[in-house]
Amino acid sequence: MLQIIEILLVLVLVLLIFPISVAFRIDRIKEIKGHMDIHWLFGLVRFKIGIPGPIKAVSRHPKKPREKTKKREQGDNVRVAIALLKQPTFRRRAFQFIKNLLSAIHARDFALRLRIGLNDPADTGHLWGFLGPVAGIAKNFSSAEILIEPEFIAPALEVESQGKLRIIPLQFIALVTAFMFSPATLQALRMLHRSNP
Repeated sequence: MLQIIEILLVLVLVLLIFPISVAFRIDRIKEIKGHMDIHWLFGLVRFKIGIPGPIKAVSRHPKKPREKTKKREQGDNVRVAIALLKQPTFRRRAFQFIKNLLSAIHARDFALRLRIGLNDPADTGHLWGFLGPVAGIAKNFSSAEILIEPEFIAPALEVESQGKLRIIPLQFIALVTAFMFSPATLQALRMLHRSNP
């Protein structure tokens, strides 16, 4: 039985060595739409993922408790992300993770235009302090067209992106695992938990 498990694990690892190719296009201005074409095992496995999701029109009726709860949870997630980015050790580790990830991804014809703004202009400033250098790093790794603009006047999220990416799944899993369980990430999460019991 143990031998069968070992053989299966080896087989999974071998399969994860084969690269995945992804061609995608995503747009989000008034609604989010796009698609992803994924090829694996040199085209033997291929499938397409649609990205629908129109944004609902603003209703004049009072928001239901569930909608208010969902919006409050989204705000909490943003505050958690900003709190993590304010910690220098975590921010440095996140930069290193992004550098490693970009060097592992082979991109062609990649373009990204992003305009983002949060409810609090100060939070937008903290986020821009992280995203601005990331855009510079991405440009150095490939001939990508990247434009990221902060919006300080009102909350905003506009995205236009397309390109072709190629990555080895095993390498991607290793990078994400190393980042999630790195001392800097674990320490940042512990500090965040202590400050928000």
